[in-house]
Amino acid sequence: MLSAAIVLYCVIYIINVSRTQDLLAYLESKGYSDSEIKNVTVEFSFASLSLGYPAWTGYVEFEDEIGVLYSYGFVDGISQGHFLGDSEVYGNLEKEKLLEKLKHLER
Repeated sequence: MLSAAIVLYCVIYIINVSRTQDLLAYLESKGYSDSEIKNVTVEFSFASLSLGYPAWTGYVEFEDEIGVLYSYGFVDGISQGHFLGDSEVYGNLEKEKLLEKLKHLER
């Protein structure tokens, strides 16, 4: 049982590294350089998978917009999903005004 858990962990880790590289390549294809990206993380979720959502989600924080995370799903390629924002970044703006201020939202 322990060996199966170790194997599963290793497989998830290897796929995670691959998904991170895929997301970085995707961002590069959209014209972003490494210096514009503060942080990239990719997460796997059994819960999301069981609820019918993408099992893998990537999160990107850009250097010029600290505190806002853009999510990316891995289903039939990579696509930008929603964003998670720190209320200190944009406060309580109306949705339309907030969408105008977001710098990296794919439209």
